[in-house]
This record gives sequence, C-alpha cells and structure tokens, in this order.
Amino acid sequence: GFGPLDMTVCILGSPTSFLPVLLEGGTRCPGAMVLCLSPAWASRVPSETSPGAWSLLLSRGVSFEAGGHSALETFVPPRRANYVTGTFTAGSPEGGWVGELARDLDCPTGGSVPLARRLEDPLVTRWVLAARAGLPVPPTLAFVLGPGGNLPADPVAPGVRVVRLEDPQGQESLVQEE
Repeated sequence: GFGPLDMTVCILGSPTSFLPVLLEGGTRCPGAMVLCLSPAWASRVPSETSPGAWSLLLSRGVSFEAGGHSALETFVPPRRANYVTGTFTAGSPEGGWVGELARDLDCPTGGSVPLARRLEDPLVTRWVLAARAGLPVPPTLAFVLGPGGNLPADPVAPGVRVVRLEDPQGQESLVQEE
C-alpha cells in the first residue's frame, strides 16, 4: 500500500550484495528502492523530529521498478530516506562516505562501520559464537597486541584462548609457552 513518495529505502554504495533486495523491492513496491552510488547524490540535514539526529535527503538515485527495470532519477524536491543500509565494510572504497552519510540518522539503518568491523573480525566472531551462543568453534589460540579493540577485557569462551601482549618484543618466551 506504500508508494514511492511514502517510503524510500536507500542502499548506499555498491549494489553488488544488495541487487536481489533492490530487484525484489522494486517488484513489491515500485520506486521505493533507491540506490545511491555517490555521496554527491545525498545530503544530511538536521532532523525535524529527533534533536541531535540527521535526516538523509536524496537528490539523485537509481530507482527500481517491477521486472528489474531501473532508472537514474533526479528528485526535486529531494526524497527523505526512511530506511538506510549499504556497504559499511571498512575495506571497501566507498566505506568512508557510506558510514559518514549513515551516521546518527533519524531513520532505521541496516548497519554501521563499527558493526561491520566487529562482524569482520574472526576472533570476535568466534568469541561471540562460543561464549554468547554456546556454539562449538575450532580450537583457537590468539595473540592480541594491546587492549584488543572489540573484545571484552577478559574474554572467556570454550575453545578460544586469548593471550594479550603488551609489546611483541621480549615476549618470545610467553608465545613459546602458550
């Protein structure tokens, strides 16, 4: 029952992993799925409904229709995004602008750069699966320099052993012992 003026689902960055979502969304709600391929196509404005948050307005985008048809459109006035997701991976070329545009929005988002970093870290993933979900993981011995970023201070999980190293120099005996 929604039309393109009522709802705008915005995908920021590369469409590669979102193409099935864009195509299905275009079939179910023609015109509501909008792909934003450039930071120049979007702007952040202070939210009118949530103090301290931002609204994402799209001036251009690729919209999707039934049957896989798509079109590059210019939106006058700009369209407000009601849901935002995209390529938040830290290593992708567009990761920086995607994360910046999606930060502190007044609409739901499907991820963030910090979340992508956590999900891409195999040690954190193993720790979460073993400690939080109780799932078996391969026996893991990990050496971590410094605080270890996304890990808790004392991570305890079946099958996962984390050894913190303050400085890799002079700790060869500790590494050998472990």
